[in-house]
Amino acid sequence: MGDTPQLFKFDLVQNRYDSMGDSDTYIKPMVTSEFSKSMCGGINVLNNIKVPWDLTCDEIIYCLEGTFRLVCDGKSYVCNRGDVLFVPKDNHISYESDGKCVIFYAAYPHNWKQLAVITQVPGIDPDDFVPG
Repeated sequence: MGDTPQLFKFDLVQNRYDSMGDSDTYIKPMVTSEFSKSMCGGINVLNNIKVPWDLTCDEIIYCLEGTFRLVCDGKSYVCNRGDVLFVPKDNHISYESDGKCVIFYAAYPHNWKQLAVITQVPGIDPDDFVPG
C-alpha cells in the first residue's frame, strides 16, 4: 500500500464500454485493498439490465452518464448525471438501467466481499475479482 495518490483513467473501461451487449453490466474495481485499508471503489457500466443484490457494505454511487435506478423495498431512486446516492448496508436492492449508464461507486469497508464470503459478483471479470 502506498501513501501517494493513484490515478485511474477511464481507458481502463473504454473497450468494455464500447462493446457492451444489449443487456449487460461491467464492473471495474479500481481502488482495492491493494491501495486502501478502509474503502474501495470503481466504475460500473450498465446497459438495459436489472441486477438484484444483497448489499453487505455501505455504498456511495455517483452517476456519471445516463440514468441509473436503484430499487430498494419497492421504492425507486433515480439518478441522472451528477446525482449522488448513499445506500446503507444490509439492504436487498436492484441496480437497474433502461439504457446505457455509467456510475462510480465507493464502498466501505474495502473487504466487504471477504467479510460476506462472496466469491463472485455479477459484472466483475474473474481476473479483476479481489476478495478483500
